[in-house]
Amino acid sequence: MHYWELVTRSFRIAWDHKYLWLIALFSGEGGGGSFNYSQRSSGTTQTPAEFQQQISTWLSDHAVVIVFLAVLWLVLIIAFFILAAICQGATVRASAEHDAERPFGLGMAWRTGLHTMWVIVRFRLLLIALYLPLIVLIAAWIVGLLVAVANGNRGATGDLVLTGLLLLVAWFFFAIYLFFIDRFGSRAVVLEQLMARASIARAHRLLFKRLGRSLLVLLVAIGVAIVLGIGLACVSVIVVVPLLAAAAFAAGNSSGAGVIVVVIGVLILLPIYLAVAGFLAAQGSTYWTLAFRRLDFDFAPAFAYPAVPPASPAAPAPPAPQS
Repeated sequence: MHYWELVTRSFRIAWDHKYLWLIALFSGEGGGGSFNYSQRSSGTTQTPAEFQQQISTWLSDHAVVIVFLAVLWLVLIIAFFILAAICQGATVRASAEHDAERPFGLGMAWRTGLHTMWVIVRFRLLLIALYLPLIVLIAAWIVGLLVAVANGNRGATGDLVLTGLLLLVAWFFFAIYLFFIDRFGSRAVVLEQLMARASIARAHRLLFKRLGRSLLVLLVAIGVAIVLGIGLACVSVIVVVPLLAAAAFAAGNSSGAGVIVVVIGVLILLPIYLAVAGFLAAQGSTYWTLAFRRLDFDFAPAFAYPAVPPASPAAPAPPAPQS
């Protein structure tokens, strides 16, 4: 297996087919808030009970707005989750077709993404479910550590610290395992037309069948990401530092000039950032698609792609004229 060829070919496919940048950017293969309160003219202070009462009053007065924003936020999360499922299927199939040097375009990629959308959604929900046991264990460990510290139980604190280190090691290996399941399983859904659970089983078998090669593929990807990160950081410093210096100079001479310089800089740099992010997302997705196709040559269905779903049902032929 030629590992460097995976890198060069994935860069070439992503560069030659720029529509991949758009769908890869949304494929998902890539808070908090504060409440500030100040008193200006009054020198009085509030008790905690009065402060809590003020918050409760504000929440009750704006309950409708809060519920509306929560529902809107939930709808946006679901919408982007479904959009990411469509774009992931579209990107995987498109990169595989371009790797096979067959003609393919945005329309066919989108129809493929729609065709595999619900299977990808179920596949991602199963991945989230696989993460839950470890998340519950970590949450229980954090609660136990806080209780031990609050009670001053030094013996329990030491044991919990040791347990935390073991959990950290377990999380590291389990996260790597699920990363491979995600990368291989999603490609099994799109390229081999498997269902969600069958794709997870297929990814598990492929990982342990080609464990050494899979780890080398991951190490090469990490190395490329480090080099790209250093290069992009250097370019960002070269571009952003002069912009900040110009904004500071303009702000020293005029109150509004600095804001204008920053706004213009953001309007110029934001499209460039989105283009670079889309290209890197397309390259990364293509890299794992190429790796999936080359890791298991014994599995013939990996190359027997189903036909792209038609754009719309064919219209019936007009009746022949009567003589």
